[in-house]
Amino acid sequence: MIYLDNAATSYPKPEMVNERVIHWLETGSGSPGRSTPTSLTKADSRVLQVRKQLTNFFGIRDEYRIVFTYSATDALNLGIKGFVELGDHVIISAIEHNSVLRPLRHLEQAGTISLTIVPCDSLGYIDQHKLWEAFTPKTRLVVLNHASNVTGAVQPVADIGEEVRKRGAYLLLDAAQTAGVLPLKMDELYVDMIVCAGHKGLFGLPGTGLLVIGSRIEKLLSYRQGGTGYNSESEYQPVNWPEKYEAGTMNIPGIVSLGAGIEFIEQQGIEQIAQREHQHLERLWESFFQVPKIQLYGPEPHMPRVAVLSLNIEGWEPDDLADILQHNYKIQVRSGLQCSPLAHKTIGTHPEGTVRISPGFFNTDDDIENLVDAIKKVAATQVDWMLF
Repeated sequence: MIYLDNAATSYPKPEMVNERVIHWLETGSGSPGRSTPTSLTKADSRVLQVRKQLTNFFGIRDEYRIVFTYSATDALNLGIKGFVELGDHVIISAIEHNSVLRPLRHLEQAGTISLTIVPCDSLGYIDQHKLWEAFTPKTRLVVLNHASNVTGAVQPVADIGEEVRKRGAYLLLDAAQTAGVLPLKMDELYVDMIVCAGHKGLFGLPGTGLLVIGSRIEKLLSYRQGGTGYNSESEYQPVNWPEKYEAGTMNIPGIVSLGAGIEFIEQQGIEQIAQREHQHLERLWESFFQVPKIQLYGPEPHMPRVAVLSLNIEGWEPDDLADILQHNYKIQVRSGLQCSPLAHKTIGTHPEGTVRISPGFFNTDDDIENLVDAIKKVAATQVDWMLF
């Protein structure tokens, strides 16, 4: 199987990630606040070690501002619902993932907030003129997808973040597609919260996510309460960070995998990882751009973008094309709406969606050539759907 769905979950994981997790499972068995003294010390030490790695990775000083979650969706729910207050106005772009859209629609439906969706162009870049027009005296939060999981377009976050800050609002960055591929220093980007999925570009296990809370955020409500292993005599959730937000048994193997993933990224160099993925993207674009029946979506390779390429072939439904690639050529991609209906409405591919190809660091040139050959063969095939 040739795996080209890294925008969903990176595969394979670096060997050091696998080894570190297996070693923990064989020798760790501890959980912070819930183990024997020896295991407790070991678990606490490992979690703190990974927090310190992540503070360096995101350019912040305080470990307590790193919150481990169970996914990027979980982190977005915490960042959004924990921050907004009754009467707030929130702005998002028309390229956002359902993990942003649905929590906000829920709050809007409940009468907690008002919501404005700012249009994007057909490549996926936000219309900044419309963004600033959307601001009101009640605008408190902007939630922005760093890179689209449909078009790959990378937003000019630093410029937007600086202006959002000048206007007295806060910026939450959905970095699910950029963590591990683009630098994410909070102060340089003028962002106030960063959300990441651990299982994508950070090479961690599924069931891991992060909320990174910037220094401007002084208050964030917890929406999940329960056991923390600390101060168990209290009937109330601890007020200290990050325990306030980390109720429930921690996913220690997942946290261990994140630490190993960050170490791998630092060893390889984030620029080298991005460059390899971008070379694959350039080869795909070059191969398909002039094929008449193939429609490519998103920015050209020289524009700000990540290695996520959506396409359609005239006469083929995206789901059928993905099935052909998997069953006939052993190539795994992603078809449909990719949980981003707003993005597909923006680029004109709703409701069928696209076929999304997302190469990763471990893909080879041969993987890409095999995909190119398969796509071109399918595009050259005349199908009479009336026979079916």
